[in-house]
Amino acid sequence: MRDSPHVLLAEDEDLVAMVVAEILESEGFRVTVTHNGLAAVEADAADPADLLLTDMRMPVMDGEALIRIIRQRRPDLPVVVTTGFSEYLPDEEPGRLVVLRKPYSLSVLAPVITALLSGRIAPTS
Repeated sequence: MRDSPHVLLAEDEDLVAMVVAEILESEGFRVTVTHNGLAAVEADAADPADLLLTDMRMPVMDGEALIRIIRQRRPDLPVVVTTGFSEYLPDEEPGRLVVLRKPYSLSVLAPVITALLSGRIAPTS
């Protein structure tokens, strides 16, 4: 399964993280689940992901700080942000960041990730 695209998921809600991970794994993705931004930074350093999927509001380190740190090390890493709020999002070049406003349909998640990884999608922020 090492050839599968690797998604790093940063989501503090256990049930949401479990459901999203199960859906993505059923679609052929390899998923690493973390519950805050700091854990995601550490996980990415140990096992670099192909895409970051992050919530914005999390304890310890929020999604905005996570994206900023990841961008310093890996400026081209595709990012999908899930949020129920209209908080500030960093400026991004087209095709590098997609925003899914909560509540979103879980059925769109895998296609959005696949399109972003293949470079076939423009940002929706």
